[in-house]
Amino acid sequence: MTGTSRAGRATRTPVRTRHAVDTGYQRGEETRARIILAAIKCFGEFGFAGASTRDIAHEAGVNAPALQYYFDNKDGVYTACVEYILSLVMGQMGEAIEAAERVVADPDATDRQLIDAFCELQNRKAGFMEDVPEIEGWHMFMAREQAGLGPEAGFKVFYERFSSRLAAVGANIVARLAGVATDDEAMRVRAVCISTLGMAFRVMRRSVDRSMGWASEPDPERNRMVREAVLEQTRHLLERIVTQRKSGG
Repeated sequence: MTGTSRAGRATRTPVRTRHAVDTGYQRGEETRARIILAAIKCFGEFGFAGASTRDIAHEAGVNAPALQYYFDNKDGVYTACVEYILSLVMGQMGEAIEAAERVVADPDATDRQLIDAFCELQNRKAGFMEDVPEIEGWHMFMAREQAGLGPEAGFKVFYERFSSRLAAVGANIVARLAGVATDDEAMRVRAVCISTLGMAFRVMRRSVDRSMGWASEPDPERNRMVREAVLEQTRHLLERIVTQRKSGG
């Protein structure tokens, strides 16, 4: 079956049905994964509205009906992209989030334990940015997603299963350190400010690289400097909150 790309080139890729003799679970999963990676690149480059299913199919080397077969529609493809990225994020962050939640649940947890738990969350986030597999377009995909430029269903998946847990445990730690109620709005604001330290290096990479005079290629030493700066600032700010609590300020 022949499909046409944005560039006008014809591609010929056979449609393989779910019950075909020469296909199996593994081949189907490989095709599905290839479509997801292609979709992340296209959504990152063109946005949800700008990326067509034809673009995604061409990038993945399949024909357009294959997307409907695996994902029903473009919204389904997008949600699958979010699920895929979420699995990578939780692989890096899941243990640290669970450990921090256990510390928060312990009424006898010390200030140091609370601070260490928060810092480990920051460390894992920074580590994910360094160690994430090379996925073309995923930085722009997530920047658009976090800016609310994707479908609500995708945002809901990421928020409910990751963002809300991370925000809640961070806010609870800061509130405990400050000695205030967990719903204290001022402390929740401070928790967000602290937890997003270093975010500019991820969502404003081009501007930061230009202002710093950095090349756009990955640089382990540069990543190490950013991680150390984030952890140092995080610990300093959290310890300052404890000092203010103890001084009654």
